[in-house]
Amino acid sequence: MADTWVLVADSARARVFEVTRENPTLREVAAFTNPEGRIAQRELRHDRLPRVNESMGHARHAIEPHTSLKQKSTDRFVRILRDELERGHATHGYEHLVLVAAPRFMGALHGALHDSLQKCVVAEVKRNLTPMSLAKIREHLPPRLA
Repeated sequence: MADTWVLVADSARARVFEVTRENPTLREVAAFTNPEGRIAQRELRHDRLPRVNESMGHARHAIEPHTSLKQKSTDRFVRILRDELERGHATHGYEHLVLVAAPRFMGALHGALHDSLQKCVVAEVKRNLTPMSLAKIREHLPPRLA
């Protein structure tokens, strides 16, 4: 069993690493991508906005959605990551969890993680480290993980 899993994520990419007491180096165990996470909101393809009739007269107006397509994409990606973390915890893949994400994405993670996973979190780094090398990621993590 790995003692600690480290999730390094942003809205477009996520990597899961494991660290054990015997081997403190990061070993990648899973990687996920969300291509829509890198696309600017204005470039996301969406169908025509829904229309509503004016209460008086024959005018029709577009209704702006409450949640943007980009936010929906991020929420979907966070749920995928949460499910993977829950699966790993349920199969005793890890005891402790370290979350590494930009502040906005960290907020989305907090909103999605159930109590059982929240209790496993031993450290958080609020920075986007997904494009960095393993050595650079390790520099930003607590010295003792496992």
